[in-house]
Amino acid sequence: MKIDIKNILNSYRREKCADQACPVCSDKDGEYAPLVEITNFLARHNLSLNAKNLEQAWEYVCGDNEELKTELERASSASELNNQSALEIYEKYFNVDLNERMEKIFQQAVEQICETTQIMSAGNDEAIRHENELIEQADNIRGGRVGLDKAIQNLLDLSRLMVVSTRENRDQISRTNEKLAELQHELEVARSEADHDDLTRLPNRRKFDREIESLFQRRQEDGEAFVLAFVDVDHFKRINDTFGHECGDRVLRLIANQLSQLSDNRCSISRYGGEEFAILIEDDDVDYVFQIIDDCRSGLASKSLVDVGSGRSIGRVTFSVGIAQSERFDTKRSLLRKADVALYNAKSGGRNMVCKFSGEFEDL
Repeated sequence: MKIDIKNILNSYRREKCADQACPVCSDKDGEYAPLVEITNFLARHNLSLNAKNLEQAWEYVCGDNEELKTELERASSASELNNQSALEIYEKYFNVDLNERMEKIFQQAVEQICETTQIMSAGNDEAIRHENELIEQADNIRGGRVGLDKAIQNLLDLSRLMVVSTRENRDQISRTNEKLAELQHELEVARSEADHDDLTRLPNRRKFDREIESLFQRRQEDGEAFVLAFVDVDHFKRINDTFGHECGDRVLRLIANQLSQLSDNRCSISRYGGEEFAILIEDDDVDYVFQIIDDCRSGLASKSLVDVGSGRSIGRVTFSVGIAQSERFDTKRSLLRKADVALYNAKSGGRNMVCKFSGEFEDL
């Protein structure tokens, strides 16, 4: 019999306040099973009943992936956990296809190296055998045990065998190097895909997390400050609701391209999630960072956009920015919070503006 999990969970949602617990959701002793907690988790955040949300909710309730739980709790506490953000978190922690692809590449590399090692080992054994035979032929010549003509012919035959064997080993090494170069390229492509957002092709949250950790590590080593900026598209839901998600995707790509103008070897742009982007700039001049980001903001705000799908005018699309400079005693968590607070003030202050973090915000 096929169990319709969607109907079961929907039924439980409707009746969860009743005195009688859903029998499918309780164990033999009448205690709530994990399915109850999973259902409550989905209902609390209004998450769709699909395989990915269920798998992630199950891992949250029953699993031991603390990083996943922390990220879900952060999104939940910030009221940012929805179907879109849940999907992005899922792809970060449950990208099975990519993991399998990278594992396959590593396995092919190991097999290629093992095969070459075996061939070279056999070739070395063959070379030692030929070397011993050459010594034996030289001893025969010196001892007069065989005719000179025959001894020379034997030496030539052995030398030819050694050349052939050496050439085969060299060819095998060359083939191995070519194969390993191909596998290295495939691995780089796989890693790049794992670190980049499919829609905007910007680095994703996974890559951002590594980059900010690296910047904090360098700050400990050399004391160099850096700036974090959070960018959030203004009224993005209205764009999606009015013009559709395809238009919304095009707007996100446009903004990604606009922000990418800032990118260089000391500035990286990432899609942090949904309509939010993150900027990391290795510079201790927060006023300079403010200015270049504000120029980028005003450049976008000056444009009047048209939806290419329907031909309707979208009008101006703007974004708000919160920036915060890393201080000596900042942690990753405290810096993220400061940029979040600055972004909140930019939003509450009227949107379409850049706001620097100030200690005065703490009292709000």
